Amino acid sequence: MAQYNNQTRPDRRRTSSGYRRDNGKSGFLSVLLFYVLPFIVINGFIFILVTARPKAEITIGESSDFISTTMELKVKSLLPIKTMEVSLDSTPIELTKTGGSTYKTTLKNNGTLEVKLTGFNKMKSVSYETVNVLDDSSPAVKDEVVDNGILSFRLEDTQSGVDYSSITASDEDNTDILPLSIDRSTGLVTFEIKKENITITAKDKIGNELHVTFTPQGESFEDAEMENEEAAENGDTAETDTSLESDAEEETKETKSVSDTKSTNDTKSTSVTKSTNNTKTTNSTKSSKESVKSTDTTKSTSKSNTGKKK
Repeated sequence: MAQYNNQTRPDRRRTSSGYRRDNGKSGFLSVLLFYVLPFIVINGFIFILVTARPKAEITIGESSDFISTTMELKVKSLLPIKTMEVSLDSTPIELTKTGGSTYKTTLKNNGTLEVKLTGFNKMKSVSYETVNVLDDSSPAVKDEVVDNGILSFRLEDTQSGVDYSSITASDEDNTDILPLSIDRSTGLVTFEIKKENITITAKDKIGNELHVTFTPQGESFEDAEMENEEAAENGDTAETDTSLESDAEEETKETKSVSDTKSTNDTKSTSVTKSTNNTKTTNSTKSSKESVKSTDTTKSTSKSNTGKKK
């Protein structure tokens, strides 16, 4: 006798459709993982390398003596640096390498620091930094007053400070005149003026020297020269304006004379025209009267001849 198998047979249709779906998903994932994503990553990395610019980080140190200071340069770049140019007010500066990408140098002047970097991929960057921590200016004179032959003024220096022991003066007779008084707390200095002018000399603590000359009226030679130059410029401007005004007046006069001449000529021509017209009218009137007279004479003659015939 035949035996019956109660086990169910697998559905071949369902198995084949599920296999196809799995194959589709795995194929899409394979393309995404092994083709699309690597392509995006590699090209993005290449783009970053090609367009990467080097960067410079500049640090200016504090100056303890106001004569020199230090400058530190740190270079940040994905690629090696091909060229590096550092200058202070267009003057090249030599750097000393202290690390892998760190450089240092000493600066002795104020100015504008410029750093130009060129990367291995030929991308360039330019950085600027202002150096103003050094003292390169002499003391300044403030609030100068001359009263009864006594000159008083204040000296200021905001960086290294005023060297009050260096303050002296000179005139035509004396080459070394000491101040009458010095107030170090306020910077007030007084001198006696005995001659027509007095020259003040002062230094700051690092040697920047000041020379200024005052007159008994309280004006320095430098200020007087500036005023003279301004006056000369103003005088030239005034002369130019005067000459322009004179030229304008002459042109106006010439225009008026031409207009008057034209009006006179027009008036004369009008008068001549009027006189000519009047003459013509008079002549025509005379000719009319003569023609009338001749007509009357002819009539009277014909009448007399008629009477004689009768």
